[in-house]
Amino acid sequence: MINLRNSPFLWIALMLLISFRVAEWMGSGMHEWSLLLFWICCLICAFVCTIRYLPRYQYISSISISMLIFAAGVLRFNHFNKNQFPGPVPHEQLYLQGILIVDQVLKNKNYTSSLSCHPIFLSEDGDENKNVIQDKFILTVIKSGNEAIYFPGDILMVRGRVASIPPPLNPYAFDARAYYKTIGIRIQMNCKGEEILKDSISKNSIARLTARWQYYLSSLVKNNSSPQVAQLTNALVWGDRSDMDNDVRDAFADSGAMHVLSVSGMHVAIIYSMLFFFLGAPGSGIYFKRVLRFIAYSIAILLYVGLTGACPAVVRAGLMIILYLFGKAMGLNTQVWNLLGFAAFIMMWINPYVWQNVGFQLSFLAMAGILLYSKAMIRSITFKYKILHIIWEITVLSIVAQVFILPVLLGQFHQFPLTFILSSLIAIPAGYLIVFGAVLNVILSFMGITIAWPMLDWIGRAFIQSMKWMGGLNPEMHFSLPAWSGILLMSMAILFTIALVFRWPLGKSLAYTCSLFAVVIMGCHRIKQWSTSEMIIYHSYKGLIADITLDGRCISIHDCEISSASIEFASRGYRCHRDIIDATDICIEQSFQTKDIDYKSSVLTMDGLCILFWEGEVDSLICSKKITTIIINQCPDLILLKDFLQDRFDSNIILPAHIDRKMKTKIEDYLKEHQIAYHDIDSKGYFLTPI
Repeated sequence: MINLRNSPFLWIALMLLISFRVAEWMGSGMHEWSLLLFWICCLICAFVCTIRYLPRYQYISSISISMLIFAAGVLRFNHFNKNQFPGPVPHEQLYLQGILIVDQVLKNKNYTSSLSCHPIFLSEDGDENKNVIQDKFILTVIKSGNEAIYFPGDILMVRGRVASIPPPLNPYAFDARAYYKTIGIRIQMNCKGEEILKDSISKNSIARLTARWQYYLSSLVKNNSSPQVAQLTNALVWGDRSDMDNDVRDAFADSGAMHVLSVSGMHVAIIYSMLFFFLGAPGSGIYFKRVLRFIAYSIAILLYVGLTGACPAVVRAGLMIILYLFGKAMGLNTQVWNLLGFAAFIMMWINPYVWQNVGFQLSFLAMAGILLYSKAMIRSITFKYKILHIIWEITVLSIVAQVFILPVLLGQFHQFPLTFILSSLIAIPAGYLIVFGAVLNVILSFMGITIAWPMLDWIGRAFIQSMKWMGGLNPEMHFSLPAWSGILLMSMAILFTIALVFRWPLGKSLAYTCSLFAVVIMGCHRIKQWSTSEMIIYHSYKGLIADITLDGRCISIHDCEISSASIEFASRGYRCHRDIIDATDICIEQSFQTKDIDYKSSVLTMDGLCILFWEGEVDSLICSKKITTIIINQCPDLILLKDFLQDRFDSNIILPAHIDRKMKTKIEDYLKEHQIAYHDIDSKGYFLTPI
């Protein structure tokens, strides 16, 4: 039974989550008097909690504790925002220079580095007394022509363009602004390689030490393994996914084994099992030995957490296992739910926005599913042979871990791999082999022995190939999941699992009812989306990408050099929300005709609309038609464009994001001079029009 007595931190964490949500809803409208009111509430509730009550009045202390946590959570949220975001966000782009200290390396791939930096000062003329940016951290994106390595503690003298992190410029796309806010960042700075000067002096810290250690170990694996196996090993063991290509990542995502590449509780459990082999049971021996063993366990686990970048999942697992070891060393028996709640409480108290991180949600929800159902399901079926029982345990862990995260996966990524059980049966033992093999090879490499690297390489290649094969078995499931469908789907999974484990017939009926309502809501959503016909031009720097959606189908017109990956990246969120069942790709140089659409010579005609994709040439047939929309895809000759627009000032003018910046400025000047309305996709985002 989960209650306030045996799992207090779980309830504290849930109450803290509610307080953060309420505080965020209140926003910046909190005045000094309201904060004073919360402080008074904290003091009164803290005093009331210390009073002893008769058994029949103990509920008063529970209410007081809840009010204390709620008021303290609101105050903590307000304090975090004042400390992390003390100044306003710049409303327009600024060109600033100054000094930054690297706090964390977020990404380092394809000659592009994304760094979380602490600004010493940033000003227009480099004067440290005229600091413009007051936020505690800033996202620094560095694009250079050669590979550059950065570590936490590096001191950088920079020049670049500073602006707030923009919202998604395509509908239902990944919200970078929301993601970076979960790690305490609102502002980004874009720099070129020549605008960065790294100081020879650096700031030493544990984070710098672990980052250099991670870089050294990753380099060692790269030098002794094939490229894809090195990517897999570095991501799985050290948490280094900086150079992972899409082929490997998609194989694990499509097969349902993406959790293997994201360092989490499974990886910490593997490290713990290795330490257990060398250090022994944490609760055995006299008190002094238990304390020494706990210190050794804790140091090793904390170093591993730092080595892997301290992502939410590994921090949660690290905190839980350290608390578990502490209880064993002290001779205590702590509830696992209490450990989970304590880990969530600590992480949310440090950063009130971390609960909005998808990694945090997946990690804690998967752990909650395991704690709720794993033991009961494992005990519900017994096997005589040990190997079959182990396979059953792995299968159960895979199933129950998916119970709570199913709506999150469908809501965030619009797909759910059906082979997750089969992939887990391979991924978990293969993960153990690669972690043990990588650690063993690293130790042997220090001794000058490299004979075991080919075996690790063979295991890694077999692992990747099996994931690719299983990924190919899954059908595409790119569809939208409305909020109520997600809630009903989670309720269905929970009720059905409880009914299956505890043999509760009514639970199955309730689960079927929830699934029926979820399907009905999804069906209504699909009917609504399919009854709307629209044309959208996406925000894309790679080239033109335009989708026409009719009756659940999509016709995509795009520049011929655009890759399928670029189209998928730009259009995925919108197509999934519209429940598109198939898409036809048309190169802009081709022709296309259906009963509703006629596309020829860069002219699209449908339902009285005539849309011209301007390529810099004028066809005599085009000029005789009523052009409703002009999309300026290419403009090699500005004079020709001006002549063409003279008699078409009433047309909708669309400027895609990929147009050359200098040419676009000239076009905008002309349009403004003649008071012609236009839509700049680069600044305003996608263009959507009904048809």
